Amino acid sequence: MESNNKIITLASFVYLDKIDSFKKYLYNRFKILDKNIFQYTFNEEDKKILTFMVRLNQGQRVDTSSFYPPTIIVHKKGECFYTINALNQLIEIISDTDSGNINHQDVKIDWDNYQNKMLIIKNEELKILTINRDFS
Repeated sequence: MESNNKIITLASFVYLDKIDSFKKYLYNRFKILDKNIFQYTFNEEDKKILTFMVRLNQGQRVDTSSFYPPTIIVHKKGECFYTINALNQLIEIISDTDSGNINHQDVKIDWDNYQNKMLIIKNEELKILTINRDFS
């Protein structure tokens, strides 16, 4: 029997004092176990990035604006997380071309340059965050 489930990866920017309650929230809402939630440090000392996967049934959507910390849908290449909009903006920067005048699929990205990074858009600008997995 073919599964129509879709798995998406989400990343939440969580204040340190809210991590435990957010993990409980993820368990209660999605049954995500603590061992399936990964923590990353980045340049904001009072927050961590928590990544986790959510399985959606066919046609089901998740409203990330309903999460209490800011949450975004991300994709992963090696140890790089990125949003589609951030990837598109990176491609435009790499190719030094205006938006709309480029075939994004033709641009090759050296993913080695973006390992242990998260590419996001903040205030309509590409931000490249250095992230480190927290194994504690």
